[in-house]
Amino acid sequence: MKEVLKLNKETIALGKKYECQPVGLQRTVVGEVVKKMDNCVVICVEKYDGVDYDTIMEKFGKVVAKYSEIKAPVVADCFFS
Repeated sequence: MKEVLKLNKETIALGKKYECQPVGLQRTVVGEVVKKMDNCVVICVEKYDGVDYDTIMEKFGKVVAKYSEIKAPVVADCFFS
């Protein structure tokens, strides 16, 4: 049986990419963790749903997500032609 990685302050790494549900956005985003705080992280957004475009631009591409709202690490970027 595959072991599930518990994502929390100790296991989330600076500079790594994660899928998460940021505070104040309607949909999940993918981005790099640029700062860790006591209860949340700052994410530099790389991929997002268009419905959240204006909010992300107002925040200059940086959003806050609680540790409990980080869904999964992003292990590779895939490109298909």
